[in-house]
Amino acid sequence: MENFYDTQRPTWEKLRKAYGRVQLNRTWLDKDATAAGALKRIQDILGAAAPYGMIKDAESLIQAVESVNMTLVTDHRNRVLQSINAHIAKVEAELETARASAERRNQCLYPLQSLKRQVETQTSIAHINQLQQSAIEAADEVFDSIETAVKRREELGVRDANPPIPVKKRRIVQPARLAPHGFLETQADIEGYLDRLRQALEAAIRAGERSEIR
Repeated sequence: MENFYDTQRPTWEKLRKAYGRVQLNRTWLDKDATAAGALKRIQDILGAAAPYGMIKDAESLIQAVESVNMTLVTDHRNRVLQSINAHIAKVEAELETARASAERRNQCLYPLQSLKRQVETQTSIAHINQLQQSAIEAADEVFDSIETAVKRREELGVRDANPPIPVKKRRIVQPARLAPHGFLETQADIEGYLDRLRQALEAAIRAGERSEIR
């Protein structure tokens, strides 16, 4: 017992803190055999009445769990950053088409760039995924604001030396929603799904809009 407080307590505390740090990502860690096994062992050590003989495994257990955790966080982070970069590129192209001012560009891009910075430092996978959804919503707001601004200029009859190229209104098409039963099991299901998709895309063209597939 005295040896525990003198030499093993710091290692036990380190194990406890490491265990606490990764709990935010427990759902994903439990799907990995290595991490799940290590977490179970850590839990046994922390809950043991006499953990003295088990403390020697602490460092390897911490390394095993944190290695998997870092890999999972990095994978999710890279995927979401790629998605946000794609949104930024689309917004930049739209701003270029609309001949937006430098001030307007900064205003429109700031929310997405802010979300990107948050993703780069976030260690919770759930929060990283939430930021991806926030980026979709932020990009939608920017596109709506650009469409509104261009339409307003047209209504006011503003004339520029370099007039903006007309910006078409977007129509978001979600193909999965056009398959009401979730599964396509017959040729008739396929034909019906393709007909509904074609009708949705053609309706956008007839309305002078452009389709964004999600």
